[in-house]
Amino acid sequence: MAPLSVFRGQCLINAAQIGHLVVLNPRDFGSNLQLELNSTHDQQDVCMSASDRTVQISLFAWLAVIVTLLLPGCNFSSQSIQPFVSSCRTDSEISAKDLASVDKAAIDFVQTALGPNPEAAYLNFTAEAKKNVSSDKFVSVFKQGIQPMGPFKNLRVARTYLAQVTGGAREQRVVCGNLSSPETWVAVNARPGPAQAHVIVEAQTLNNTWGFVLWLLPEEGNWHVQYSQAMATAMVGKTAEDLQRMAESEMHENHNFDAYILYTTALQLAARGPFLQLGIQPEIQKALENLKPPPVLQGQLPFDWKFGQASFRVLNIGPIGVSQKIYLQIDQEIEPWADDKDADKKNHELISAFSNSYPEYKHAFAGLIVRAHERGGNRLFGTVSETDAVTK
Repeated sequence: MAPLSVFRGQCLINAAQIGHLVVLNPRDFGSNLQLELNSTHDQQDVCMSASDRTVQISLFAWLAVIVTLLLPGCNFSSQSIQPFVSSCRTDSEISAKDLASVDKAAIDFVQTALGPNPEAAYLNFTAEAKKNVSSDKFVSVFKQGIQPMGPFKNLRVARTYLAQVTGGAREQRVVCGNLSSPETWVAVNARPGPAQAHVIVEAQTLNNTWGFVLWLLPEEGNWHVQYSQAMATAMVGKTAEDLQRMAESEMHENHNFDAYILYTTALQLAARGPFLQLGIQPEIQKALENLKPPPVLQGQLPFDWKFGQASFRVLNIGPIGVSQKIYLQIDQEIEPWADDKDADKKNHELISAFSNSYPEYKHAFAGLIVRAHERGGNRLFGTVSETDAVTK
């Protein structure tokens, strides 16, 4: 298990598991803030429900906000198997009329939720979702947790999936796309009945790409939102696939520290919530689980680092994207300082000690950003150390 908490709330499937399901069903299967809207649904044994357990993000300097409306369990083995048929169409495979209708509903919802009156977006929830989440809670999440990460520009629909399950009585995982490689398929949840849509709406912030993942159900002749989640999906243009490739490269160089940080970041960037899974996610998670955490990342935050005679209280560590570069940011706690020069000196001591112990970081990151937090106070002092490495 990774010592730093990562999002493992989904029931992940891989190509091998999909193969078994095909046999059973011939037609197919900057800061660390966590805000969550809790569901009243019972937690299953196999799949951890994010409504019951906090999803902690400790390797990121930017925010990920989970807006959980409904979290049905996904323990497919707990009940008898009932025959069903599933299908999924993606983007251009969807009829022009249906695609336009779904995409408009998704864009309108996100645009309104990011605007001055998020409560208007709440009106487009399904009746079931409204029973589980109050308007006040929804507005609070967007106004206090998501909107401050903006401004959000270039709002657009990135991907649209239209899935349908016929037969059976349970919600199912439906595969969309080509199983030939992990990058070309996703798995979405769908309930028996009319076709349902999963839409990923993306927007650009100063340094990151954000994704708004929506599950939409037909209700009273219109598309309504059953579930919504917002998260960063790329860091200064680097996607989960990009960071996965960077991690693999660092592994080949025996830079296990870099690889561990990059794989963990890739896993976070690959997360699309409990109802939409990218095909690459199980692959990244397996690589991370097979990689032993470096000594300084073992245990739980905060870390007590010792380099020779020097010791440091580390509150957080992780990558941060700034001006098209990826830096490694380390937050430490120090005693109150009389002059900023004292805080800067403490930061440089950590930079020096860390660089001597893990010089390979310069191969993957554009530099170190060390921030000193005042113990018992609220002052913060940052120090930046650039590397001579090529921009990562």
